[in-house]
Amino acid sequence: MPKKIGQALATGNACKPFRDHLAVERAKSPRPSSWAQVQSDFLNAMALFDVEVIAGRASEGERQNGKGDYFNDLVAIVLETASGRTLSTRKLVPGLIFPNHNLDVTYPGGKNDIAEVLVEAKMLGTPKHPGSGKQKAEGRPGSADLLKRAKELGFKTLDLKAGFGLKISLSGGSQPAPSGDLGAWSKASRPKTYFLAGIRVASESDLKSCIEMCMNMQKVLDGVGLFAYTSNHLTVPPTSYVPASYKGTTIPSGLDFTTVVHQIGNVLASLPVVP
Repeated sequence: MPKKIGQALATGNACKPFRDHLAVERAKSPRPSSWAQVQSDFLNAMALFDVEVIAGRASEGERQNGKGDYFNDLVAIVLETASGRTLSTRKLVPGLIFPNHNLDVTYPGGKNDIAEVLVEAKMLGTPKHPGSGKQKAEGRPGSADLLKRAKELGFKTLDLKAGFGLKISLSGGSQPAPSGDLGAWSKASRPKTYFLAGIRVASESDLKSCIEMCMNMQKVLDGVGLFAYTSNHLTVPPTSYVPASYKGTTIPSGLDFTTVVHQIGNVLASLPVVP
């Protein structure tokens, strides 16, 4: 996926595990076409990164941007391989209300193309570190920022679908205007929009909150995949940050990350190849 690599991911010392993992996956032939093929090394990279975070050796930019850019790029590698389609970033894409939405993973990528698929990939949840002195021992819960992201993406989705509906009508086509059941209208409109969340959960209650919010997002989006992981276990503050202690959690089938990534790949593969 052609995109400008963020400075934190490109040069940050704490982000080296991310760069190393992406380089390994890009060098494979064939490249991975499912999340199951990269999940173990993803967890290893997150464990190594969290060691740097806990020690105070990761900058704010690495925590907020480097981690997210890595996740975004890893998801894009899998989806491009699974679908045979080249994904792109797009800037300043107009909705009906706002003219400046940024799309991280989308297809097709031409400035004048009607977007068919949009994927938002976000990383949430951070272990306690020297810059978060007021946090509990288990760190910042993933659900603490998920509600904000859910609201942002919900509005962005509706604005983009309405905006593309206007663009379609201007070129002689048609897309129904929002009416009646808003969720049903959203799912019937372009672009098909998905949310993929990689979340470090801090407790059983944190995991439950993340699941509930992701299930609510399904009412408007075309699909939501949740990969929730934890270090050690969920009942006590984490005591180990070695890769072997990082595990994925059990997620309801409708939110299963591997399945949703597979579904997105199938949708992309069904679309015509656009140069």
